[in-house]
Amino acid sequence: MIHLRKLKLLLVLVLVVATAVGALLWIRHTTNAVRAEARERFFEQYNRQQSLMAELASHTLEEMFATFHRNLDLVVTLFEGKEVTRRRAEEVGERLKKIYGSLASTPVVDLVIFDSRGTAVAIEPADPYTVGRNYAWRDYIKWAKEKGKPGEMYLSPFTRMEGGKRRGYKALIVAEGIYGPRGEFLGVASCVLDFEKLANKHILPIRVGTHGRAWLADISSRTMLVAPSGRLVGRGFDAAFLPRWPRLYNLLISVEEGKPGSGWYDYLDAEIPDQPVRKLGSYYPFRIENRLWAMGISTPEREVDELLSTFMHRQEAFATTLLVTVLAGATLLMGVLMNWNRILSSQVNHHTKALSEAHSRLESTFDELLVAKKVAAVGHLALGLAHEIRNPLSAIQMNMQMIRKKIAPAGTLRENFSIVEEEIQRLNRLLNDVLDFARSRPLRLETAELEGIVDRLMQLMAQRLEEEQVRSEVRIDSPLNLVCDPEQIHQVLLNLVLNALDAMNRTPPDARLLTITAQSMSGMALLRVSDTGGGIPPDKLEQLFEPFFTTKASGGGLGLSILQTIVLRHGGSVSVESEPGRGATFTVTLPLGGPAEKGDGLQ
Repeated sequence: MIHLRKLKLLLVLVLVVATAVGALLWIRHTTNAVRAEARERFFEQYNRQQSLMAELASHTLEEMFATFHRNLDLVVTLFEGKEVTRRRAEEVGERLKKIYGSLASTPVVDLVIFDSRGTAVAIEPADPYTVGRNYAWRDYIKWAKEKGKPGEMYLSPFTRMEGGKRRGYKALIVAEGIYGPRGEFLGVASCVLDFEKLANKHILPIRVGTHGRAWLADISSRTMLVAPSGRLVGRGFDAAFLPRWPRLYNLLISVEEGKPGSGWYDYLDAEIPDQPVRKLGSYYPFRIENRLWAMGISTPEREVDELLSTFMHRQEAFATTLLVTVLAGATLLMGVLMNWNRILSSQVNHHTKALSEAHSRLESTFDELLVAKKVAAVGHLALGLAHEIRNPLSAIQMNMQMIRKKIAPAGTLRENFSIVEEEIQRLNRLLNDVLDFARSRPLRLETAELEGIVDRLMQLMAQRLEEEQVRSEVRIDSPLNLVCDPEQIHQVLLNLVLNALDAMNRTPPDARLLTITAQSMSGMALLRVSDTGGGIPPDKLEQLFEPFFTTKASGGGLGLSILQTIVLRHGGSVSVESEPGRGATFTVTLPLGGPAEKGDGLQ
């Protein structure tokens, strides 16, 4: 009987162990399958994000080259079908200077006019070396003479300047032919573009994550303009990629179909030279006049995997802990079944809570990433729109001034001119706000005392507080030192104080109170700015930090977006509490030790 009981116990134990081992293998298999599917889905989403950024960047380049085309059209109209000569060029010299001046913020190096024989008759800025020399051998002059038509623009391949003061320049050339009434060739207007400046401004700053980079290819000439490693190369696909990187070569050749797409390829690691890595790449083809270009963004696969690693590691740790618990419980099942059940329940609750907290942190991190991506996308789009609006706005202002000088308006007409000029100035101020939002400067970190920053701000605002009959209370823990960019934190406080003053415009003077408090808590500085204004409606709270959202009649809607961007770059957060009729309180939380990452990560 004893032996029979031992045998039964042994059989039960073997059955329990076998069941546990089977469960272990099944959970491992399921975990791997879930991980593989999650990885595939995440890669798809990541490529969509890269494709969207490539499309936005390509639209910026399209708009920039459209601006060059419009300015070349203006130059051509100056000659009005007349013979292109040095004398005629001197007659329109002042207007040529103004057109070149409107391009000062672009990569344009110079503006050159050639006659029908290919001889330079004018150049802005002035260059005695160029005027009078013959350049009939250049491809864009041959194109304008043999193939060009009125209104068409020519874009050259990537080239290095072979002569003159700009020998060795990495350049692109845009040109437009000048023709007579019957289509006869009279000359050429051209602009030399500093490609290195163009790339540094519109391509190289585009980064995804830590090592994700943008690249640019001229598909028409099969030339790589900016390589996936971030270098300006100007080399053909065959020489640059075919021998060593055939998959990248085939991906670039497939762009000739003119459709956007994505894929992977092996290439060099930009951070570790000569070390090949697998990269995820998305591209967007677009046309610039006679050439097909492609803008792409590529990120090392390992970096995308790292974004998944935190969540997946937690999942695997939880699964492993659960399996160990199951095995331990199986071993003790015969003697301590009830006790094991209690322990297991406790552990499940513990891990459930841990998983819930991890999920909350993941959601918070995802929200911050979504805000950063949204701000970046809006910033790139706003930057392109701002540059595009500024050029014609400058032309409008210049022509309005010329017309005003010529006709000397009086009375109502003079008032109308003044209204137009004031609106142009208002639009320029709005464009400056947009550019400040889109091109944030690097942080200049130093250790600063928060009380000193607040004191300087209150001295600056003292007169306005007195004029608007606003009382102020300042309570700052001293000393309260933090690592930050003092100028940008000053800007954050100034925006909050100005918003508070605007909010109290309709509050009775004896009830106007501005309160600024700051204290340290758990390694963070908590800075609060409160007012006694009319408060913020609940349905507007979630929209406050969205770009271009404003409740003011004359506001641009970028103040709080810029403020939030500055705080996020410092590694902090900003929130608002408000009840209608009871004012509002903005809370800015900043780490005392400064941002977690420094250097390029602060860009």
